[in-house]
Amino acid sequence: MPAWLPYVLRRLASSVVILLLLTLITFLAFAKTPSQPASFLIDVRYATPAQVEHARHVLGVDRPIWVQYGRFVWRAVHGDFGRSFRQNRGGFTVTSSTGTPVAGEVLRAGAVTGGIALGGAVLLFLLSVPLGMLAAAKPRSVVDRAAAGVSMLGISTHPLVVALLLQLFLASKWHLVPQSGYCYLLPKATSASVYDPAASCSGPAHWASHLLIPWVVFALFFVALYSRMIRARMLEVLGEPYIRTARAKGAPQRRVLVRHALPNTVLPILTMLAMDIGTAVGICVYIEAVFRLPGLGYTTLQSMGGAGLDLPMLVGITIFTGTVIVVLNLLVDLAAVAIDPTIRTSPRSRSRLLSFAGGTSQA
Repeated sequence: MPAWLPYVLRRLASSVVILLLLTLITFLAFAKTPSQPASFLIDVRYATPAQVEHARHVLGVDRPIWVQYGRFVWRAVHGDFGRSFRQNRGGFTVTSSTGTPVAGEVLRAGAVTGGIALGGAVLLFLLSVPLGMLAAAKPRSVVDRAAAGVSMLGISTHPLVVALLLQLFLASKWHLVPQSGYCYLLPKATSASVYDPAASCSGPAHWASHLLIPWVVFALFFVALYSRMIRARMLEVLGEPYIRTARAKGAPQRRVLVRHALPNTVLPILTMLAMDIGTAVGICVYIEAVFRLPGLGYTTLQSMGGAGLDLPMLVGITIFTGTVIVVLNLLVDLAAVAIDPTIRTSPRSRSRLLSFAGGTSQA
């Protein structure tokens, strides 16, 4: 048996248990939330009790809670999160096929949020890595203090404020980028009876222009943490014997930083990245609200408004988001093991790594 297989199996098992607990807690929390699900199918102000009961039967909320949970888990395993009924309110004739599938809506919204997070993460590393390297190369210098000041300014300002300021100047006054809205990366086909403003434009150029400010807002929130962590880790690495050996051989400063010191900062960055995945989703909620991007956060706000809570959509978004976070953390752990094989055999090394990343993020 390969040495890495027991560790991988343990991580997979723990991820499955976490997902099951997530589905149970989420389902129970939303099921006990005071609401009238029938209002998404009929107008309960004018409907008869028989019509309300029929609507509840179609939704499946008249069955025992454990039966509902069992059906939910069984359908979720097969990629079915039920149907959303927020677009079908007001009628009196309902069937089991009423409403739009939640899975498709969640995947489309998840792609928008993923685009924000991915582009913002790329911009984050393009900013934080050079800042951290420059600060480590000249500690306590003007460059170091300037990098610290700029990065602290970014994290001390709420992303909602940064988003509104950038939207005001770059979009409203200077017209450099679109003010709000979204363009799909690939053309989207829509029905002639349904108007979707986002379907009128597509392509990489339009897509990037609508997401440029969201990417900047996302990156500015995290750049302080990551640049200071890279600086702290690189200062520690620069004191290692192999760095002194490389300098003794005549290696220039740039080669020492890029070829010798930077690769040894990857593992703490991966660990901190896994810790910040949940925070990144929360930042995307503010960004989507300001720029009216049809992502998970904006869809969640829409599902909480109106006549009541769109429980199928809220549960689907919560489960999807939790699953993505668990899977990404699993992938980061496996990547960390591939970089440093001692982690799978020494739990203390993992604890030290988490402690270092956490302590750096608080610095």
